[in-house]
Amino acid sequence: PQVIPFAASAAVLVILYVVGCVAFPNFGSARVLINLFGDNAFLGVAAVGATFVILSGGIDLSVGAVVAFTTILVASLIGHGFPPVAAIALALVFGAAFGAFMGTLIYVFRLPPFLITLGGMFLARGLGFVVHEQSLAINHSFYTEFVSGLSIPVSERLAIPFTAVCFVLVVVVATVLARWTAFGRNVYALGSSEDSARLMGVPIGRT
Repeated sequence: PQVIPFAASAAVLVILYVVGCVAFPNFGSARVLINLFGDNAFLGVAAVGATFVILSGGIDLSVGAVVAFTTILVASLIGHGFPPVAAIALALVFGAAFGAFMGTLIYVFRLPPFLITLGGMFLARGLGFVVHEQSLAINHSFYTEFVSGLSIPVSERLAIPFTAVCFVLVVVVATVLARWTAFGRNVYALGSSEDSARLMGVPIGRT
């Protein structure tokens, strides 16, 4: 039973990909397949985080807005001369703190996750517009040289981008966390029944 949701999702992906290959001549090329993972890696990473939230019995509507704010923050900081690694670290700290703040409100004050994360969505979206009203391009050697150099070459004209590699690594780590760690078991227990999990000694707040 635990494999059924994953198998169903994989089957839908394969069916859609086959339909695309039939409908469009070049859809089945290796470049399109690699771009499918590389261009959508940020969505995949966000989906992994959302999966843990759903498994715990909650919901988070603020994911997209937080992604938008943190990325525009990184681009703006780099544009003002901030070191890229420091800008990324700052964005990650903000994202973690923002999520922890919403989680604290939900747990301590027993507020509905739907309403708290909806408010968080509007707050993060507004903060994004405060940082910059338009999209920003990042023109820095860290991305054009260092990150590009981390790509895995497949042929002379084709390489697996670093973003796709990161996505695969995140999926692997998340799978290990969910299936073979105490944290993963706590998440499943919390999603099944919070009251039962509390009686079992699961640290509800920390989880």
